[in-house]
Amino acid sequence: MIFEAGRIFTLVGWPAVLLLAWLAGEIFHRGLAIPRVCAYSLAGIVYAAWGGAPHDAETRAAMSFLANFSLALFLFELGHRINLRWLVTNYWLTLTGIAESLLTFVVVRAIALAMGQSPEIAMVLGALSVATSPAALVRVVNDLRGSGQVTERALHLCAINCLISVLLMKGAIGYWQLLASGSVVSAVWNSAAILAVSVGCGILVGVPLPWLLRRLRADERGVTIVFALAVMLVTLLTQGVNVSPLLAALTLGVLMRRKRLVLTPAQRNFGVLGELLTLFLFVFVAGMATWPTTAAGLALAVLLSLGRIAAKMSATAAFAHVSGTSTRKGALTGLALAPLSTFALLLLEYSRTAGFGLADSALSAIAGMVIVMEFIGPVFAQWALVLAGEAQRTENA
Repeated sequence: MIFEAGRIFTLVGWPAVLLLAWLAGEIFHRGLAIPRVCAYSLAGIVYAAWGGAPHDAETRAAMSFLANFSLALFLFELGHRINLRWLVTNYWLTLTGIAESLLTFVVVRAIALAMGQSPEIAMVLGALSVATSPAALVRVVNDLRGSGQVTERALHLCAINCLISVLLMKGAIGYWQLLASGSVVSAVWNSAAILAVSVGCGILVGVPLPWLLRRLRADERGVTIVFALAVMLVTLLTQGVNVSPLLAALTLGVLMRRKRLVLTPAQRNFGVLGELLTLFLFVFVAGMATWPTTAAGLALAVLLSLGRIAAKMSATAAFAHVSGTSTRKGALTGLALAPLSTFALLLLEYSRTAGFGLADSALSAIAGMVIVMEFIGPVFAQWALVLAGEAQRTENA
């Protein structure tokens, strides 16, 4: 029998690091009251630094699919919690999300330009910074059993952030293609048409689901399985036609909410399957970023992070009274929007596979901010819910 150390390390590496990440998450959460996802991300960064990240294209593609599927589950759950009627009735809340997103884009882009980034990269950094990570926010909310004005506003603004981030990112890609090819048709196709097809995929998968579930009279467990398979189907479908799986999953969740197919508290996080995929998602995505090795890179990361959080808190506080809450709770809502990493990195990875030539340069520029926000984002979100008095954690902490 011949032992091959490299092959054994490759085979057992991922299960071992996932187990260690889970143990670290429990220690962080129960012993230090720090969100579990921070420990998961730390494990991913350390594992990638040791060379554990997948290098061959086939393995990387398989893991990217799993990561997209995991994030799509969170986006489905986020979309499922969105009350469109509330956004229409309280239109100031919708305007808050739009204003906060645009202010974040402007501030981060200005900081990136001031720090010497090219206009194209600065535009991409601004577009990615608008996003709030639904995976981290939903996980923190579920862990704390958060409920109240700040929680609900943060979840609704997170959905608006993700939508506008995708729009801005498509605009940046379209602008880049316009500069590269001079083709207006190509630029328009990569902004408006792809968005429409992404939403269409979510609607296509979602329309028959209510009829199917009511016909089968599925119980709670059956509904959960059907929802998970529907999210997997929409992820594969969108990847097959090369459009955004993230926007399609969000659309699917919103559609299920409109059809009054409700996720019960027991179904949140999609049970054990969701827990395992969450663990994988944060470990894998954290391994995609690298710590900045220069003082300029570190300064850029810190300034971008501070500018992003300040922009979000300023906008949500400024619109707080007109949208029906206090300035303090408005500012806390902006603080709860701090998580960034998973959505931004997977959106950038999707853009890279779709042929966006600036993706690698943008990843290098945003890597420092991603790592900074990987740790402080979920912690800030947790602080916001606790300071708002909306954390109702009953498990051992």
